[in-house]
Amino acid sequence: MQAESFLTQAADILEGDAKLKQVKVVVFTETCTLTGNTYCMKHQRLLDVLNQDFMPNSLPIGKDFMPLTEVEVSFPSREREFMPSIYVRKASILFVGEKSEHQPEMPETEDRAKLYPGKTKSPIEAEIHMPLYTLTGHMHAPAWQKLLDAVERADKFIPLTNVQTHPALDNTALTFDFVAVNRDKITYVGEYLKLTEAPLPAKEPAVPVNKSN
Repeated sequence: MQAESFLTQAADILEGDAKLKQVKVVVFTETCTLTGNTYCMKHQRLLDVLNQDFMPNSLPIGKDFMPLTEVEVSFPSREREFMPSIYVRKASILFVGEKSEHQPEMPETEDRAKLYPGKTKSPIEAEIHMPLYTLTGHMHAPAWQKLLDAVERADKFIPLTNVQTHPALDNTALTFDFVAVNRDKITYVGEYLKLTEAPLPAKEPAVPVNKSN
């Protein structure tokens, strides 16, 4: 009872902090899938928080642990648990899918330009193989860079857009506009080549057979 009260209190602190915004996510690990809400500063993206090495003590967000509230935990055995609040170790995460809420974009201001300076990037169709899952989607890199440059970077989590996960969960194909992938959990990555069925060759017209009497 005391533990449950503590977890509920932790959720109330996160949800009541005016400096934070709520982001709906699905967190995939090797042992379970967690659906719930995480939090980041109002000027930040989910990717920024996952890659952040320092957190001010005034914020209820850990450097090595990701907070989740209103959590549904799904196990391979199809068992489910519901918890008001948990903290997921970032190192155990395979990838995090962000659920789109169609929120308005941050206005184009001088502050935004300083936070996220614009860089022209080209999408690279990629296929990422991880324990239990394969992801297909777009990695992004400057036009002169290749796939290796997109994954060989200092960030622990790298972005992937227009993502589809394989295999599907509960016979439902999961797609995400954005996914943050833990580089340390990648087994291998390659360019994604869509297989298209080759057209069948046209049938040659039948040659009439002349029967001599």
